Amino acid sequence: GINAEYMGNTQLVGVLFKMRFWCCVLLALVQCEIFHLSIRKDRRKVIDLGAFGFLGGDQSNFTMVVDNFQYYPAGGGQQAADSALEPVGFTLEERDTINSARLEQNVRYTHGECFADWNRPQRISIVLPSTNWTIRQKKKEILLRPAPPSQLIDLTGHLKSGFLALFFFNCNDNSKVTFSVTVHEYNIRSGVKDYLSLGKSNLPLLFGAFFVCHTVCLLVWTATMVTNKKHVNKIHYLMAILVALKAVSLFFEAIQYHVLQTYGHHFLSADLPYYFFLTFKGVVLFVVILLIGTGWSFIKPFLGEKDKHILMMVLPLQVIVNIAMIVVDTLNEGNQSWSTWRDVLRILDIICCCAILLPIVWSIRNLRLGNNEGKASKNLTRLRQFRTFYILVVSYIYFTRIVVVLIRSALHYKVTWVAPLTFELGTLLFYIFSGLKFRPMDEHLFSSLQGDDDSNEDLEDCKHIVS
Repeated sequence: GINAEYMGNTQLVGVLFKMRFWCCVLLALVQCEIFHLSIRKDRRKVIDLGAFGFLGGDQSNFTMVVDNFQYYPAGGGQQAADSALEPVGFTLEERDTINSARLEQNVRYTHGECFADWNRPQRISIVLPSTNWTIRQKKKEILLRPAPPSQLIDLTGHLKSGFLALFFFNCNDNSKVTFSVTVHEYNIRSGVKDYLSLGKSNLPLLFGAFFVCHTVCLLVWTATMVTNKKHVNKIHYLMAILVALKAVSLFFEAIQYHVLQTYGHHFLSADLPYYFFLTFKGVVLFVVILLIGTGWSFIKPFLGEKDKHILMMVLPLQVIVNIAMIVVDTLNEGNQSWSTWRDVLRILDIICCCAILLPIVWSIRNLRLGNNEGKASKNLTRLRQFRTFYILVVSYIYFTRIVVVLIRSALHYKVTWVAPLTFELGTLLFYIFSGLKFRPMDEHLFSSLQGDDDSNEDLEDCKHIVS
Protein backbone atom coordinates (compact mmCIF):
# COMPACT_ATOMS: atom_id res chain seq x y z
CA GLY A 1 0.00 0.00 0.00
CA ILE A 2 0.93 3.66 0.14
CA ASN A 3 3.37 4.43 2.93
CA ALA A 4 2.64 6.50 6.04
CA GLU A 5 4.35 9.61 4.72
CA TYR A 6 2.02 9.68 1.73
CA MET A 7 -1.02 9.10 3.94
CA GLY A 8 0.06 12.02 6.11
CA ASN A 9 0.42 14.28 3.10
CA THR A 10 -3.11 13.49 1.94
CA GLN A 11 -4.42 15.53 4.89
CA LEU A 12 -3.58 18.64 2.86
CA VAL A 13 -5.69 17.37 -0.02
CA GLY A 14 -8.52 16.69 2.42
CA VAL A 15 -8.41 20.28 3.69
CA LEU A 16 -8.44 21.64 0.14
CA PHE A 17 -11.29 19.33 -0.75
CA LYS A 18 -13.34 20.73 2.14
CA MET A 19 -12.47 24.28 1.08
CA ARG A 20 -13.73 23.66 -2.43
CA PHE A 21 -16.89 21.96 -1.19
CA TRP A 22 -17.92 24.76 1.20
CA CYS A 23 -17.04 27.35 -1.41
CA CYS A 24 -19.52 25.62 -3.72
CA VAL A 25 -22.14 25.64 -0.95
CA LEU A 26 -21.77 29.41 -0.48
CA LEU A 27 -22.03 29.96 -4.21
CA ALA A 28 -25.20 27.92 -4.33
CA LEU A 29 -26.65 30.14 -1.61
CA VAL A 30 -25.92 33.40 -3.42
CA GLN A 31 -27.07 32.23 -6.86
CA CYS A 32 -30.71 33.09 -6.23
CA GLU A 33 -31.15 35.72 -8.96
CA ILE A 34 -31.56 34.85 -12.62
CA PHE A 35 -29.16 37.65 -13.49
CA HIS A 36 -27.82 40.34 -11.19
CA LEU A 37 -24.84 42.66 -11.41
CA SER A 38 -23.69 45.65 -9.39
CA ILE A 39 -21.26 48.19 -10.86
CA ARG A 40 -19.62 50.97 -8.85
CA LYS A 41 -17.83 53.91 -10.51
CA ASP A 42 -16.74 51.87 -13.51
CA ARG A 43 -14.87 53.49 -16.43
CA ARG A 44 -15.25 50.70 -18.98
CA LYS A 45 -16.59 51.69 -22.41
CA VAL A 46 -18.41 48.37 -22.98
CA ILE A 47 -19.61 45.74 -20.46
CA ASP A 48 -20.93 42.38 -21.68
CA LEU A 49 -23.95 41.45 -19.55
CA GLY A 50 -24.62 38.05 -21.12
CA ALA A 51 -26.82 36.71 -23.92
CA PHE A 52 -29.98 34.63 -24.19
CA GLY A 53 -31.67 32.73 -27.01
CA PHE A 54 -35.29 33.84 -27.45
CA LEU A 55 -38.13 32.14 -29.32
CA GLY A 56 -39.56 35.56 -30.13
CA GLY A 57 -42.96 37.24 -29.95
CA ASP A 58 -45.31 36.34 -27.13
CA GLN A 59 -43.18 33.28 -26.35
CA SER A 60 -40.31 35.39 -24.98
CA ASN A 61 -40.00 37.45 -21.82
CA PHE A 62 -37.37 40.08 -21.03
CA THR A 63 -37.60 42.36 -18.01
CA MET A 64 -34.79 44.48 -16.61
CA VAL A 65 -34.77 46.44 -13.37
CA VAL A 66 -32.14 49.20 -13.11
CA ASP A 67 -31.46 50.52 -9.59
CA ASN A 68 -29.41 53.48 -8.43
CA PHE A 69 -28.13 54.48 -11.87
CA GLN A 70 -25.65 57.35 -11.47
CA TYR A 71 -23.51 58.97 -14.16
CA TYR A 72 -20.36 60.90 -13.20
CA PRO A 73 -19.02 63.02 -16.10
CA ALA A 74 -15.30 63.60 -16.59
CA GLY A 75 -14.07 66.39 -14.33
CA GLY A 76 -17.40 66.52 -12.52
CA GLY A 77 -16.05 65.29 -9.20
CA GLN A 78 -18.43 63.20 -7.11
CA GLN A 79 -21.59 64.92 -8.37
CA ALA A 80 -23.86 62.73 -10.51
CA ALA A 81 -25.43 64.24 -13.64
CA ASP A 82 -28.93 63.79 -15.11
CA SER A 83 -27.69 63.75 -18.71
CA ALA A 84 -24.55 63.03 -20.73
CA LEU A 85 -22.78 64.58 -23.67
CA GLU A 86 -22.51 61.30 -25.59
CA PRO A 87 -24.85 58.28 -25.33
CA VAL A 88 -24.58 56.09 -22.23
CA GLY A 89 -26.90 53.24 -21.31
CA PHE A 90 -27.86 49.69 -22.27
CA THR A 91 -28.42 48.01 -25.61
CA LEU A 92 -29.98 44.68 -26.52
CA GLU A 93 -28.86 43.42 -29.93
CA GLU A 94 -28.55 40.26 -31.98
CA ARG A 95 -25.53 37.95 -32.12
CA ASP A 96 -24.88 34.47 -33.55
CA THR A 97 -22.50 33.03 -30.96
CA ILE A 98 -21.64 33.66 -27.33
CA ASN A 99 -18.03 34.31 -28.30
CA SER A 100 -18.96 37.17 -30.67
CA ALA A 101 -20.76 38.87 -27.77
CA ARG A 102 -17.85 38.43 -25.34
CA LEU A 103 -15.35 39.89 -27.79
CA GLU A 104 -17.17 43.24 -27.86
CA GLN A 105 -15.74 44.40 -24.54
CA ASN A 106 -12.19 43.70 -25.78
CA VAL A 107 -12.49 46.19 -28.65
CA ARG A 108 -10.42 49.36 -28.12
CA TYR A 109 -12.18 52.51 -29.30
CA THR A 110 -10.21 55.63 -30.23
CA HIS A 111 -11.29 59.13 -29.26
CA GLY A 112 -14.57 59.99 -30.96
CA GLU A 113 -15.52 56.35 -31.66
CA CYS A 114 -18.37 54.69 -29.81
CA PHE A 115 -19.80 51.20 -29.51
CA ALA A 116 -23.29 52.61 -30.12
CA ASP A 117 -22.30 54.03 -33.52
CA TRP A 118 -21.93 50.62 -35.15
CA ASN A 119 -24.84 49.34 -37.22
CA ARG A 120 -26.47 46.44 -35.39
CA PRO A 121 -29.56 44.43 -36.36
CA GLN A 122 -32.53 44.31 -34.02
CA ARG A 123 -31.08 46.85 -31.59
CA ILE A 124 -33.06 48.16 -28.62
CA SER A 125 -31.42 50.99 -26.68
CA ILE A 126 -32.09 52.12 -23.10
CA VAL A 127 -30.09 55.34 -22.77
CA LEU A 128 -29.61 58.35 -20.55
CA PRO A 129 -30.65 61.67 -22.16
CA SER A 130 -27.65 62.97 -24.10
CA THR A 131 -26.72 66.12 -25.97
CA ASN A 132 -25.18 64.37 -28.98
CA TRP A 133 -27.54 61.60 -30.06
CA THR A 134 -25.36 59.50 -32.38
CA ILE A 135 -26.84 55.99 -32.24
CA ARG A 136 -27.37 54.83 -35.81
CA GLN A 137 -30.30 52.75 -37.07
CA LYS A 138 -32.28 53.19 -33.88
CA LYS A 139 -34.91 50.45 -33.83
CA LYS A 140 -36.34 51.36 -30.44
CA GLU A 141 -35.19 53.81 -27.78
CA ILE A 142 -36.13 53.97 -24.11
CA LEU A 143 -34.98 56.82 -21.90
CA LEU A 144 -33.04 55.76 -18.82
CA ARG A 145 -33.94 57.68 -15.68
CA PRO A 146 -31.11 58.50 -13.26
CA ALA A 147 -31.53 57.37 -9.65
CA PRO A 148 -33.77 57.52 -7.77
CA PRO A 149 -36.11 55.67 -8.29
CA SER A 150 -35.53 52.26 -9.86
CA GLN A 151 -36.75 51.69 -13.40
CA LEU A 152 -38.45 48.64 -14.92
CA ILE A 153 -37.93 47.94 -18.62
CA ASP A 154 -40.33 45.29 -19.94
CA LEU A 155 -39.75 44.14 -23.53
CA THR A 156 -42.04 41.12 -23.38
CA GLY A 157 -43.74 40.57 -26.74
CA HIS A 158 -41.44 43.05 -28.54
CA LEU A 159 -38.54 40.68 -29.27
CA LYS A 160 -37.89 38.70 -32.42
CA SER A 161 -36.48 35.20 -32.45
CA GLY A 162 -32.71 35.24 -32.03
CA PHE A 163 -29.72 35.29 -29.75
CA LEU A 164 -29.83 38.70 -28.06
CA ALA A 165 -26.86 40.04 -26.13
CA LEU A 166 -27.22 42.72 -23.45
CA PHE A 167 -24.48 45.35 -23.20
CA PHE A 168 -23.82 48.44 -21.16
CA PHE A 169 -21.94 51.15 -23.06
CA ASN A 170 -20.51 54.55 -22.24
CA CYS A 171 -19.33 56.75 -25.10
CA ASN A 172 -17.97 59.48 -22.80
CA ASP A 173 -14.22 59.40 -22.15
CA ASN A 174 -13.01 59.32 -18.53
CA SER A 175 -16.53 59.22 -17.10
CA LYS A 176 -17.80 56.75 -14.50
CA VAL A 177 -21.09 54.98 -13.81
CA THR A 178 -22.70 53.23 -10.84
CA PHE A 179 -25.74 50.98 -11.10
CA SER A 180 -27.32 47.66 -10.20
CA VAL A 181 -29.22 45.66 -12.79
CA THR A 182 -31.44 42.58 -12.46
CA VAL A 183 -32.59 40.78 -15.61
CA HIS A 184 -35.24 38.07 -15.99
CA GLU A 185 -35.26 36.14 -19.28
CA TYR A 186 -37.28 33.10 -20.28
CA ASN A 187 -39.21 31.46 -23.12
CA ILE A 188 -42.67 29.94 -22.98
CA ARG A 189 -43.06 26.43 -24.40
CA SER A 190 -46.55 24.89 -24.46
CA GLY A 191 -47.64 27.34 -21.80
CA VAL A 192 -44.72 26.50 -19.48
CA LYS A 193 -41.86 28.86 -18.64
CA ASP A 194 -38.41 27.70 -19.77
CA TYR A 195 -35.61 29.68 -18.13
CA LEU A 196 -32.88 27.98 -20.16
CA SER A 197 -31.66 29.75 -23.27
CA LEU A 198 -32.71 28.41 -26.65
CA GLY A 199 -30.21 25.65 -27.43
CA LYS A 200 -29.85 24.57 -23.79
CA SER A 201 -33.38 23.33 -23.13
CA ASN A 202 -32.46 19.68 -23.68
CA LEU A 203 -29.49 19.69 -21.26
CA PRO A 204 -31.44 17.95 -18.43
CA LEU A 205 -32.26 15.09 -20.82
CA LEU A 206 -28.68 14.99 -22.13
CA PHE A 207 -27.10 14.67 -18.68
CA GLY A 208 -29.74 12.12 -17.70
CA ALA A 209 -28.81 10.00 -20.72
CA PHE A 210 -25.11 10.08 -19.82
CA PHE A 211 -26.02 9.14 -16.25
CA VAL A 212 -27.60 5.97 -17.65
CA CYS A 213 -24.50 5.29 -19.81
CA HIS A 214 -22.11 5.58 -16.86
CA THR A 215 -24.39 3.45 -14.69
CA VAL A 216 -24.26 0.70 -17.32
CA CYS A 217 -20.45 1.01 -17.43
CA LEU A 218 -20.32 0.71 -13.64
CA LEU A 219 -22.41 -2.48 -13.73
CA VAL A 220 -20.20 -3.97 -16.45
CA TRP A 221 -17.05 -3.05 -14.51
CA THR A 222 -18.43 -4.55 -11.30
CA ALA A 223 -19.32 -7.78 -13.12
CA THR A 224 -15.79 -7.91 -14.57
CA MET A 225 -14.27 -7.55 -11.10
CA VAL A 226 -16.52 -10.29 -9.70
CA THR A 227 -15.63 -12.76 -12.45
CA ASN A 228 -11.89 -12.01 -12.13
CA LYS A 229 -11.47 -11.79 -8.36
CA LYS A 230 -7.95 -13.27 -8.42
CA HIS A 231 -6.63 -10.45 -10.59
CA VAL A 232 -8.40 -7.49 -8.96
CA ASN A 233 -6.02 -4.87 -7.56
CA LYS A 234 -6.66 -1.86 -5.34
CA ILE A 235 -6.65 0.46 -8.34
CA HIS A 236 -9.63 -1.39 -9.79
CA TYR A 237 -11.74 -0.42 -6.76
CA LEU A 238 -10.70 3.20 -7.19
CA MET A 239 -11.71 3.04 -10.84
CA ALA A 240 -15.12 1.69 -9.82
CA ILE A 241 -15.51 4.53 -7.32
CA LEU A 242 -14.59 7.05 -10.03
CA VAL A 243 -17.26 5.77 -12.44
CA ALA A 244 -19.84 5.74 -9.63
CA LEU A 245 -19.03 9.33 -8.67
CA LYS A 246 -19.22 10.42 -12.30
CA ALA A 247 -22.64 8.77 -12.70
CA VAL A 248 -24.03 10.35 -9.53
CA SER A 249 -22.66 13.80 -10.40
CA LEU A 250 -24.35 13.57 -13.82
CA PHE A 251 -27.61 12.59 -12.14
CA PHE A 252 -27.57 15.65 -9.90
CA GLU A 253 -26.40 17.87 -12.75
CA ALA A 254 -29.49 16.81 -14.70
CA ILE A 255 -31.62 17.68 -11.65
CA GLN A 256 -29.86 21.02 -11.26
CA TYR A 257 -30.57 22.03 -14.86
CA HIS A 258 -34.16 20.82 -14.57
CA VAL A 259 -34.66 23.01 -11.49
CA LEU A 260 -33.06 25.98 -13.24
CA GLN A 261 -35.19 25.39 -16.31
CA THR A 262 -38.38 25.23 -14.25
CA TYR A 263 -37.87 27.92 -11.60
CA GLY A 264 -35.21 30.20 -13.06
CA HIS A 265 -32.92 30.10 -10.03
CA HIS A 266 -30.91 27.64 -7.98
CA PHE A 267 -32.05 25.66 -4.96
CA LEU A 268 -29.57 24.58 -2.31
CA SER A 269 -31.20 21.15 -2.06
CA ALA A 270 -30.39 20.53 -5.74
CA ASP A 271 -26.99 22.24 -5.84
CA LEU A 272 -25.49 20.80 -2.66
CA PRO A 273 -25.36 17.13 -3.79
CA TYR A 274 -24.15 18.11 -7.25
CA TYR A 275 -21.24 20.23 -5.98
CA PHE A 276 -20.29 17.57 -3.44
CA PHE A 277 -20.06 14.71 -5.96
CA LEU A 278 -18.51 16.94 -8.63
CA THR A 279 -15.75 17.94 -6.21
CA PHE A 280 -15.11 14.38 -5.05
CA LYS A 281 -15.15 13.05 -8.62
CA GLY A 282 -12.60 15.62 -9.79
CA VAL A 283 -10.15 14.66 -7.04
CA VAL A 284 -10.58 10.91 -7.60
CA LEU A 285 -10.11 11.30 -11.37
CA PHE A 286 -6.67 12.86 -10.95
CA VAL A 287 -5.75 10.34 -8.25
CA VAL A 288 -6.68 7.40 -10.52
CA ILE A 289 -4.76 8.79 -13.52
CA LEU A 290 -1.70 9.52 -11.38
CA LEU A 291 -1.73 6.12 -9.67
CA ILE A 292 -2.18 4.26 -12.94
CA GLY A 293 0.60 6.36 -14.46
CA THR A 294 2.97 5.45 -11.61
CA GLY A 295 2.13 1.78 -11.99
CA TRP A 296 0.84 1.58 -8.41
CA SER A 297 -0.74 -1.84 -7.67
CA PHE A 298 0.13 -2.96 -11.22
CA ILE A 299 3.93 -2.85 -11.11
CA LYS A 300 4.77 -1.78 -7.56
CA PRO A 301 2.86 -1.64 -4.26
CA PHE A 302 4.30 1.75 -3.27
CA LEU A 303 4.89 5.25 -4.61
CA GLY A 304 8.36 6.59 -5.29
CA GLU A 305 9.58 9.97 -4.11
CA LYS A 306 9.11 11.58 -7.52
CA ASP A 307 5.61 10.12 -7.77
CA LYS A 308 4.65 11.52 -4.37
CA HIS A 309 6.02 14.94 -5.26
CA ILE A 310 3.96 15.05 -8.45
CA LEU A 311 0.90 13.82 -6.59
CA MET A 312 1.19 16.40 -3.82
CA MET A 313 1.92 19.19 -6.29
CA VAL A 314 -0.82 18.49 -8.81
CA LEU A 315 -3.73 17.57 -6.53
CA PRO A 316 -3.73 20.71 -4.33
CA LEU A 317 -3.19 22.93 -7.37
CA GLN A 318 -6.02 21.22 -9.24
CA VAL A 319 -8.38 21.61 -6.28
CA ILE A 320 -7.52 25.32 -5.97
CA VAL A 321 -7.95 25.84 -9.73
CA ASN A 322 -11.32 24.10 -9.64
CA ILE A 323 -12.46 26.30 -6.74
CA ALA A 324 -11.49 29.41 -8.66
CA MET A 325 -13.12 28.15 -11.87
CA ILE A 326 -16.40 27.56 -10.02
CA VAL A 327 -16.23 31.08 -8.60
CA VAL A 328 -15.54 32.59 -12.05
CA ASP A 329 -18.28 30.54 -13.75
CA THR A 330 -20.89 31.63 -11.22
CA LEU A 331 -19.98 35.32 -11.57
CA ASN A 332 -21.58 37.45 -14.23
CA GLU A 333 -19.55 38.12 -17.36
CA GLY A 334 -19.82 41.84 -16.70
CA ASN A 335 -17.53 41.67 -13.66
CA GLN A 336 -14.13 43.22 -14.17
CA SER A 337 -11.33 40.82 -15.20
CA TRP A 338 -13.84 37.98 -15.67
CA SER A 339 -12.45 36.92 -19.06
CA THR A 340 -8.84 37.32 -17.88
CA TRP A 341 -9.31 35.07 -14.88
CA ARG A 342 -11.21 32.53 -16.98
CA ASP A 343 -8.33 32.26 -19.47
CA VAL A 344 -5.64 32.12 -16.75
CA LEU A 345 -7.47 29.33 -14.92
CA ARG A 346 -7.89 27.34 -18.12
CA ILE A 347 -4.14 27.52 -18.71
CA LEU A 348 -3.42 26.39 -15.14
CA ASP A 349 -5.86 23.51 -15.58
CA ILE A 350 -4.06 22.40 -18.73
CA ILE A 351 -0.71 22.60 -16.87
CA CYS A 352 -2.10 20.33 -14.13
CA CYS A 353 -3.31 17.88 -16.76
CA CYS A 354 0.06 17.85 -18.50
CA ALA A 355 1.87 17.30 -15.17
CA ILE A 356 0.08 13.98 -14.66
CA LEU A 357 1.73 12.73 -17.85
CA LEU A 358 5.15 12.69 -16.17
CA PRO A 359 4.58 9.52 -14.09
CA ILE A 360 3.38 7.72 -17.23
CA VAL A 361 6.54 8.71 -19.09
CA TRP A 362 8.67 7.62 -16.13
CA SER A 363 6.91 4.25 -16.00
CA ILE A 364 7.46 3.70 -19.72
CA ARG A 365 11.14 4.59 -19.37
CA ASN A 366 11.63 2.25 -16.41
CA LEU A 367 9.88 -0.60 -18.19
CA ARG A 368 12.01 -0.10 -21.28
CA LEU A 369 15.18 -0.22 -19.20
CA GLY A 370 13.89 -3.38 -17.57
CA ASN A 371 13.96 -5.16 -20.92
CA ASN A 372 17.74 -5.10 -20.75
CA GLU A 373 17.58 -7.17 -17.56
CA GLY A 374 15.94 -10.28 -18.98
CA LYS A 375 12.30 -9.29 -18.38
CA ALA A 376 11.38 -8.43 -21.96
CA SER A 377 8.31 -10.67 -22.21
CA LYS A 378 6.56 -9.34 -19.11
CA ASN A 379 7.62 -5.74 -19.49
CA LEU A 380 6.65 -5.62 -23.16
CA THR A 381 3.02 -6.23 -22.19
CA ARG A 382 3.16 -3.44 -19.65
CA LEU A 383 4.89 -1.15 -22.13
CA ARG A 384 2.01 -1.67 -24.53
CA GLN A 385 -0.48 -0.82 -21.77
CA PHE A 386 1.28 2.36 -20.70
CA ARG A 387 1.91 3.46 -24.27
CA THR A 388 -1.81 3.23 -24.97
CA PHE A 389 -2.71 4.91 -21.67
CA TYR A 390 -0.29 7.76 -22.46
CA ILE A 391 -2.03 8.33 -25.80
CA LEU A 392 -5.45 8.13 -24.11
CA VAL A 393 -4.59 10.72 -21.47
CA VAL A 394 -3.05 13.09 -24.02
CA SER A 395 -6.11 12.75 -26.25
CA TYR A 396 -8.46 13.27 -23.29
CA ILE A 397 -6.65 16.43 -22.18
CA TYR A 398 -6.46 17.89 -25.68
CA PHE A 399 -10.10 17.11 -26.45
CA THR A 400 -11.77 18.20 -23.20
CA ARG A 401 -9.54 21.20 -22.42
CA ILE A 402 -8.96 22.64 -25.90
CA VAL A 403 -11.21 21.18 -28.60
CA VAL A 404 -14.42 21.45 -26.57
CA VAL A 405 -13.64 25.08 -25.67
CA LEU A 406 -13.13 25.93 -29.35
CA ILE A 407 -16.34 24.13 -30.29
CA ARG A 408 -18.29 25.97 -27.58
CA SER A 409 -17.07 29.38 -28.73
CA ALA A 410 -17.96 28.73 -32.39
CA LEU A 411 -21.36 27.06 -31.99
CA HIS A 412 -24.54 28.74 -33.17
CA TYR A 413 -26.83 29.59 -30.27
CA LYS A 414 -29.43 27.00 -31.33
CA VAL A 415 -26.96 24.10 -30.95
CA THR A 416 -25.04 25.11 -27.82
CA TRP A 417 -25.94 21.70 -26.37
CA VAL A 418 -23.36 20.16 -28.72
CA ALA A 419 -20.48 21.40 -26.49
CA PRO A 420 -21.52 19.49 -23.32
CA LEU A 421 -22.43 16.52 -25.54
CA THR A 422 -18.92 16.33 -26.99
CA PHE A 423 -17.34 16.81 -23.56
CA GLU A 424 -19.35 14.03 -21.92
CA LEU A 425 -18.93 11.74 -24.91
CA GLY A 426 -15.15 12.23 -24.84
CA THR A 427 -15.08 11.55 -21.09
CA LEU A 428 -17.18 8.39 -21.49
CA LEU A 429 -14.91 7.05 -24.23
CA PHE A 430 -11.84 7.79 -22.09
CA TYR A 431 -13.33 5.80 -19.21
CA ILE A 432 -14.28 2.89 -21.49
CA PHE A 433 -10.90 2.58 -23.22
CA SER A 434 -8.98 2.98 -19.94
CA GLY A 435 -11.14 0.28 -18.37
CA LEU A 436 -10.56 -2.06 -21.29
CA LYS A 437 -6.81 -1.55 -21.11
CA PHE A 438 -6.48 -1.99 -17.35
CA ARG A 439 -9.34 -4.38 -16.57
CA PRO A 440 -8.68 -7.27 -14.16
CA MET A 441 -6.95 -9.97 -16.21
CA ASP A 442 -4.10 -12.44 -15.92
CA GLU A 443 -0.89 -10.94 -17.30
CA HIS A 444 -0.17 -14.20 -19.12
CA LEU A 445 -3.31 -13.65 -21.18
CA PHE A 446 -2.02 -10.27 -22.28
CA SER A 447 1.35 -11.76 -23.20
CA SER A 448 -0.20 -14.59 -25.18
CA LEU A 449 -1.99 -12.13 -27.43
CA GLN A 450 1.29 -11.27 -29.13
CA GLY A 451 3.67 -13.60 -30.86
CA ASP A 452 7.39 -13.61 -30.72
CA ASP A 453 7.68 -12.26 -34.26
CA ASP A 454 6.25 -8.82 -33.52
CA SER A 455 7.69 -8.39 -30.02
CA ASN A 456 10.82 -6.60 -31.16
CA GLU A 457 8.80 -4.31 -33.43
CA ASP A 458 6.48 -3.29 -30.58
CA LEU A 459 9.44 -2.73 -28.29
CA GLU A 460 11.00 -0.35 -30.78
CA ASP A 461 7.68 1.54 -31.02
CA CYS A 462 7.61 1.92 -27.26
CA LYS A 463 11.08 3.43 -27.24
CA HIS A 464 9.83 6.39 -29.27
CA ILE A 465 7.50 7.38 -26.41
CA VAL A 466 10.42 8.43 -24.20
CA SER A 467 12.89 9.43 -26.88
